[in-house]
Amino acid sequence: MTDIYNKNRDAFLRRYGIVIPELNSEDSLYALDFSKDGDAVLNVTIDSNGKKLRLNSLYSPAYEARSWIKGRDIPGRRTTVLVCGFSTGVFLREMLSTYRPDTIFFLYEPQEELFYYVCGHIDISNLILNNRVYMFITDEQKNRMVDLVYNDILLGRSEVMGITTPFYAEDNRFRNICDEIGKLSVSVRNFKKSRGRNALRCRIYAWNHMEGCRFLSDLKEVYPKGCPGVIVSAGPSLNENVEDLKKIKGHAFILATDRSLSVLKEHDIVPDAAISVDAIKSPEYLEYAYEKDIPIICSYQLNIDAQKKAGGNLIYFDAISYERALFGDKANFGSGLDMGGNVAGGAFVVLKLLGAKTIILVGQNLSYKNGKHHADNIDEGMQEISNDVEVPGIDGKMVVSNRMWISYRNFFERQIVQNPGIKVIDATEGGVLIKGCDIKKLKDVAKDIEEKSYDFSGIISDQAYKTSGVLNGNIENVLKAWLDELSNIRDVSLEIVRLLDELISVGENKKNEVTNENDHIQKIGKLRESMYGMKMYSLLEEYWIEDMYSIPDRLLVLQDGSVLETCREVRDYYAGLSKDCRTLSDEMTKYF
Repeated sequence: MTDIYNKNRDAFLRRYGIVIPELNSEDSLYALDFSKDGDAVLNVTIDSNGKKLRLNSLYSPAYEARSWIKGRDIPGRRTTVLVCGFSTGVFLREMLSTYRPDTIFFLYEPQEELFYYVCGHIDISNLILNNRVYMFITDEQKNRMVDLVYNDILLGRSEVMGITTPFYAEDNRFRNICDEIGKLSVSVRNFKKSRGRNALRCRIYAWNHMEGCRFLSDLKEVYPKGCPGVIVSAGPSLNENVEDLKKIKGHAFILATDRSLSVLKEHDIVPDAAISVDAIKSPEYLEYAYEKDIPIICSYQLNIDAQKKAGGNLIYFDAISYERALFGDKANFGSGLDMGGNVAGGAFVVLKLLGAKTIILVGQNLSYKNGKHHADNIDEGMQEISNDVEVPGIDGKMVVSNRMWISYRNFFERQIVQNPGIKVIDATEGGVLIKGCDIKKLKDVAKDIEEKSYDFSGIISDQAYKTSGVLNGNIENVLKAWLDELSNIRDVSLEIVRLLDELISVGENKKNEVTNENDHIQKIGKLRESMYGMKMYSLLEEYWIEDMYSIPDRLLVLQDGSVLETCREVRDYYAGLSKDCRTLSDEMTKYF
């Protein structure tokens, strides 16, 4: 092995935890030349006659890459770039040096062996270790690409663009990834406009109504060691084996998703807890939980009416930084969670946190059955679902699913790989094949776990958490401090608006009172920086500002040819921000 290969292998192992295999150069489809200026030139054999395709210029690959970039639109704001084709790394290097310093690159290489060949001959360790670059070379990495890009979009509110480097053919898998990311990006923007504020209202309600509620950390303290957990979902197969849950009752922790409760009610089965995480979903799905006083494990952004009807019989998880600031260590357990975008995924994460080493899936079809999508026969929630696809089912036959459900399947498969200490049993008895699961009938699972018994109604009721005066006092103090921050942000925003109005007037030659534009620009920069460390500014950006793309970049340039247009856009944003501060303050004081 060469020193170059060792250097690249060690870098890739350190960054991604994957060992790069060494390829036999003699049998390789790839060959390396050098250009007139000494850069690497890669050749690829493309047919059985030995015909080769050269991927780089024989004169100067770096010049070729710079010319290629000049012919493309350079992103004007923070952008997530999906790149198909590593080649020798020369195009990526030029993009890194040309694009904005906050641009993040997700590099997809369709020919895994090509990348390994390059690793054996060209030192690319600095690209491998570059924290602005994420490489997807193996199938396992590519399977996770959508999720990682999606997280970057959520955190950075970035635009998204897809690029295929020169001489690379269209790759269907990369195109599908780009299509999925495009749809997710639109959904993020739509969420901010339609659901962001409502989700925050639900959280604010929870902050002010914790009396009698518990945290998931309270349940963790008393969860029996080794006790299996059952996730009851509302797939169309649930009606066929739901009676077998009666044999499991008392021998495992039965956690029912909100939509499965009506089916359980029909069969007179009382789960140990229900779970609901949606700010929009109707509280009617939880009626059985209210009726039977079933504890509801929930997100802080659970629908306000659903929280009200529960009468304090709630167990909160899914805390973010604001809950941790309000409630301390108790809320810190079960925070920053990937729940796969669905309530059953949330149930899986909850059972994992509680310490269940066996998780049993029931009603987790993720496919249609005789035209039905849910066991409750309610049409709600399926109006926007499309893109039906056929995928392998549990019984080896193909079943009809859709893109959304497949993303849920992928979540479970990732969790199974990431948690080898948890045994996952699919006792749905129908539906999509979830790789990594043991497949069993529910009645057989009941026999396997019948030896041990548990009284969860007694266990949970003994652990009712009452907020103490100290905790209530802390909540009040933190909320007051946050209201002060909102007032401060509003004042700063109005001052920025004033300064920008003066700059705009100067630019339009309407008046000349401002003699030093640079002083104004510096003042605006300092005023903006003063807000970034405030907790409430983060809250505004995450939940309350409805158009996420209206938020100006933190690296704001007011000295180019479009200075007037930029000033007007930024001015409008801060004028709107001052109003957003007022409306958020009103919301926070509603229950205070």
